[in-house]
Amino acid sequence: MIKNSQQYGNFRFGIVDDENIKKDTFKMRYEVYVEEFGFEKKDDHQDGLETDEFENEAIHIACLNKSDSVVGTIRLVLNSPKGFPIEAIPNLTFVRKKPDKDKIAEVSRLTVSKDLRRRKEDGAYGIESYLTKKEGGILPDDGKIPKEMLGRKNPIIILGLCQIMYHESKRNGITHWYMITEDKLFFALRKYGFIFHPIGEKIFYHGWRTPYLGIVDEIEKELYRIDPNMFEVMMNGLEPEFYPDFYKKIKGL
Repeated sequence: MIKNSQQYGNFRFGIVDDENIKKDTFKMRYEVYVEEFGFEKKDDHQDGLETDEFENEAIHIACLNKSDSVVGTIRLVLNSPKGFPIEAIPNLTFVRKKPDKDKIAEVSRLTVSKDLRRRKEDGAYGIESYLTKKEGGILPDDGKIPKEMLGRKNPIIILGLCQIMYHESKRNGITHWYMITEDKLFFALRKYGFIFHPIGEKIFYHGWRTPYLGIVDEIEKELYRIDPNMFEVMMNGLEPEFYPDFYKKIKGL
């Protein structure tokens, strides 16, 4: 059903290796993007599945609950003759030397089931109660967290999906990630060491979104710097041959 999986509590994360599970990811995307938020038109997806022309060029990642239902998904669009979705934006820049395109993948279609977004304020990704108002969330900018929000766990669905995305990127030699997203997801990822650089002007597509570039080796070092324990969790399940060089030295490999 899914391969290279990791289990956290009642949730299992992995690469979609089954057409029925893949169809379920498209169905969940439809429920969120079309029915809940109206980002896409129903007439464009009459089969009840939210898809585009890049599905066959993508690695699909899913989170399954204890009933094996899809409750979270993300995809990595790989290089192909179709290019990347982000390339439709004019005047993109790049950070550092641009690698061969086969080393780039585009992160997209991050989706979390409505049932797992317990707070109505948390938006499509289930993250807004983790962010300050200036970051696009609901917490006070002075850093004083309301009592009812103290002791919250990390957003496990997003972090689990990102872990599998990272693992599969390392296995496939991906060194850079493109992404087009809202400010709030940018800030949420940054809290956990996933640094992305803006590489173009904001565009209006289902709200204002910015094109970004993430450099995998930079993200690895930042994650280790700010939270070594989280970094250890991120490495869990990844073959040592794909560890970052600095981590191999730490582990004596």
